[in-house]
Amino acid sequence: MNLMTTLHLLLSGIVVGLIFFQTALSAPIIFKHLAKDQSSIYIRKIFPKLFAIIAIIGAICFTMQLSNRGMNQMGLVASIITFTLPIICYLMVPATNEATDSGNTKKFKQLHMLSVFFIVVVFISNILWCFL
Repeated sequence: MNLMTTLHLLLSGIVVGLIFFQTALSAPIIFKHLAKDQSSIYIRKIFPKLFAIIAIIGAICFTMQLSNRGMNQMGLVASIITFTLPIICYLMVPATNEATDSGNTKKFKQLHMLSVFFIVVVFISNILWCFL
């Protein structure tokens, strides 16, 4: 295995770890132990940063895959997914916040479910490409 592939595997592991930490550990604690106004501040600050960090890692992985002679097609696909879907999630944040602030529960649920779906796809693609 060459250095680029090894680095991509490491970065994919970081992406999986970030997503796992946020969804399995951080978010449940926040919603259980903080008041709604406090958790809202945290969520509005952390998720855009999480989406941006994951997208940056995706861009790095994409660049590495393109410069890698032994390019892994599934690694390339995973890096594209890891870059584009979090960018879309990041761009949806203002609309999601506006829906929450205006009490538009239906729009909030739609946007939230779409962002959850996108992040699950990122999570799964970063696990699977390593084995394919």
